Amino acid sequence: MVLEGNRALAFGGIGGILTVTIGMTGTDQMVEDGGLAVVGEFATAADAQEYALVVLAMNLDCWIKMEAQTGHFVVFAEPAYALAIRDEFALYAAEQELRAEPVEVPLFKSGVELAILWITSLLVVFGMQGEDAGFTDRFCNSSLAVIRDGEWWRPFTSLFLHGDLNHMIGNIGFGVIFCVLVAHTVGPVLGWVLILASGAIGNLLTAGIRYPEEFQSVGASTATFGALGILVGVGAQVAWQARSYRKLGASLVPVGAGVIMLGWFGAGGENTDVAAHVAGFGVGAVLGLAASWRQMRRPPAQGEAA
Repeated sequence: MVLEGNRALAFGGIGGILTVTIGMTGTDQMVEDGGLAVVGEFATAADAQEYALVVLAMNLDCWIKMEAQTGHFVVFAEPAYALAIRDEFALYAAEQELRAEPVEVPLFKSGVELAILWITSLLVVFGMQGEDAGFTDRFCNSSLAVIRDGEWWRPFTSLFLHGDLNHMIGNIGFGVIFCVLVAHTVGPVLGWVLILASGAIGNLLTAGIRYPEEFQSVGASTATFGALGILVGVGAQVAWQARSYRKLGASLVPVGAGVIMLGWFGAGGENTDVAAHVAGFGVGAVLGLAASWRQMRRPPAQGEAA
């Protein structure tokens, strides 16, 4: 919007009309007659035009007049709506103050080496399961062994065990995608620590929920859905950071996407441990949210970025 000479410029808005005037015009007479009320005064035309758009968004008309003596730009509106417009201006100003500066999300290395190490460890452990018939029983997640007997390592060790070859291949194929994405998002080392932590805590919660029922489970899927949860938590934090409190709904988009994927891949099939999937996803979301919140408040260390 450009002010040209002494002409009055009129622009259509969302149900309203914005008129910009310079110098002595009929606007002065309308103000003297009580037909217009001042709703805001601004030092620059850009600020006045910005707030005029707020009025137009309310489906109301407004006028901008440049004061000859001060050079300020005054926004006028009909007196009946002046109080509502001033309240909306105050809300808009508060929103701008709370709006965070744009945050550049760091991009880390993919951590392919750690992913290969994880796959290798699964293959080695799977071979050990085949050689030792009691290996799985000693290291699987067990509600009785963990809660009653205090064998606290089982929620972690069970992440490396699988029921059969198809079970392991499925977890590797599904898991490596999300695990590499997590490494890209929060860093390889931190990412894998969070992935394994979300899986172990998810298994521990599942054991606690099932106790005193006798329950056993194996598989890396709890950690895999933990990785998905981490991505959801990071996405929610980024969405919240980039938007104001009046647009909170935008931060729920990644949460909704993650829940849909959880429903697609984590809640079906024979012998599927749905509780562990949900627990891993939930723990991962919390850890991802916390990690993203922490990283956005400090610059990335030298050499972290890809």
